[in-house]
Amino acid sequence: MTTLTALALLGLLLASPTMAGSVRCTTYEERSMNRLQTICDDGTRAVSTYNRTLQRWDITITESPRQTCTARVHPVTKAVELRCR
Repeated sequence: MTTLTALALLGLLLASPTMAGSVRCTTYEERSMNRLQTICDDGTRAVSTYNRTLQRWDITITESPRQTCTARVHPVTKAVELRCR
């Protein structure tokens, strides 16, 4: 199971290199669906399934639907500037 968890987390880190230190992820096994599911607190999700025909793990990564926003106070006008991406 440790190898499978590492595989799922590696897939997430490859998809978003900035996630390494800022997001917490949890991986669990869904035995009924025969897959691993990794869910991160920012909404990013990875589903890992083993393809028996190709004898490899396939990982599907869904990025977070949420926007990343940063706010700062303008030093002169004291207005709050909000930037989202």
